[in-house]
Amino acid sequence: MIKKINKLNFRIFNDFKWPSELPEFKRYNLIYGWNGSGKTALSTIFRQIEEKEILNSQFEIETDDIIIKSSDLASLRIVPQIKVFNKDFIEDNVFTSTGE
Repeated sequence: MIKKINKLNFRIFNDFKWPSELPEFKRYNLIYGWNGSGKTALSTIFRQIEEKEILNSQFEIETDDIIIKSSDLASLRIVPQIKVFNKDFIEDNVFTSTGE
């Protein structure tokens, strides 16, 4: 399970570091906020981990078992069970170009 994002450089998150007063993630998390506040950026990072897909991002995410670094993503043998329901998921699984 993801506990926290130690570091993040992606889209609006420039040199983000997890504040000590911010609670850690729990088993289920709902992310909401104003337009432009970083919801899509976060879901993209989490989907990147889910798919082991390398994008132009730098992150370090702490889980119960390991610390995941963007530079090590392709070589990870064990990836935490992450399920992201966002626009990319819908495009890939609901409204496909083949009509299936």
